[in-house]
Amino acid sequence: MFGILGFSAAMGKRQKQQVTGRPSNSPRENSKEVPIDLLIDIFTRLPVEDVARCRCVSKLWSSILRRRDFTQLFLKISSTRPRILFTFLYNGRRIFYSIPQDLDPDRNNYSSPIIPYYQMHFPKDPDRNNYSSRISAYYQMHFPKDLGSSDQVCPPILGLICCKSKKPMICNPSTGESKYISLPSAKTKRMLTVNTSFVYDPIDKLFKVLCMSDDCVSRVSTLGTEEATWRTVECLIPHLPLRKEMFMDGVLYYLALRLDHETSTPYMVVAFDVRLERFKCLPVNRSYINIACSALIKYQGKLAVVWLDGNAIQQHQQLELCVLNDGDEVAWSGIIYELPYFWYNLAADTYVYIVGTTTAGEIVMATSHPREPFYIIYFSTVTHTMIRVEIEFGIVALKPHCSMISTILNHVEDVELMD
Repeated sequence: MFGILGFSAAMGKRQKQQVTGRPSNSPRENSKEVPIDLLIDIFTRLPVEDVARCRCVSKLWSSILRRRDFTQLFLKISSTRPRILFTFLYNGRRIFYSIPQDLDPDRNNYSSPIIPYYQMHFPKDPDRNNYSSRISAYYQMHFPKDLGSSDQVCPPILGLICCKSKKPMICNPSTGESKYISLPSAKTKRMLTVNTSFVYDPIDKLFKVLCMSDDCVSRVSTLGTEEATWRTVECLIPHLPLRKEMFMDGVLYYLALRLDHETSTPYMVVAFDVRLERFKCLPVNRSYINIACSALIKYQGKLAVVWLDGNAIQQHQQLELCVLNDGDEVAWSGIIYELPYFWYNLAADTYVYIVGTTTAGEIVMATSHPREPFYIIYFSTVTHTMIRVEIEFGIVALKPHCSMISTILNHVEDVELMD
């Protein structure tokens, strides 16, 4: 009888599993006596690396693991155990690591570092280095402290990642494949492309890419069509995306700087309806937002702008939220969370930025420099407690050609192959 594959995922480290079967002289084949439904149930309990190994066992198993009902079930189960992705560039390749997102309740403390699981590296893009340097130079000139945002990777959607370049590329870091989907260049009147966003239409179940250039022209391309093309979408208010984005319920939200100077509040949140391909601008009635330490998050099911209050780490004593209560009337409300007295000890002498929120209501912050101890910090809006976790990437992150580390929440593993 089969030894059912065990699933044991310690925080940030996965144990290798083994499949045991009958001896080769067994008169019956295991594949004939195990119902496919039972095999699917077993496969959905496995880590993604073991699913990849099982594809090599037999043609039958390979066909089962490619079935639509299995991949959808695996994705559904995976959504209940989201992971945190860490990514950085090393020698032109984008490397991905991950750990479980939810804190381990059986772990007494987090005094020792966590070793993340190596996911994959993204294929080299010959245009990426030139593109990245122009983007970084532009933002360093306008927002010199904005070091932590994942400016080269869009937030993942249903397990897929879109790496930003002049030719956007989409890959699945869970399968470890070298295959990827590449879109044609979004041609603009100028050389610099400001921002690329990866979005999804949950009604028609279509993935799209939104490209916004510095000439205030936006273009959209739909994946899965026979020939990928770009179509222009207009926004009536000229603006500069600030790389603070979040995708929720079929709408892409991002923080932007108005360029028309027709209002006393320069910042606004732009909502892009993916299905209708329409923009809506939501003015933020705040004269001050710490852009360098801000983020868009999902707070109790609502959109919120959150930032660390203060201009230096010693002054960051509270988290300030601006929560959107009514999208039609654009009504915001303010909430302030006082940070614990030991906050400075947790984040002393480091640059901390806000990553996002977990389903448990925790606001997650992270450092970004690879040559210092790398931390992620969980702040619970329910219990007002704070936990710091150190991540140990090893010698790779210490190499001189390693870029800043970006932290991405709410990644779900998808075992569907890119082909």
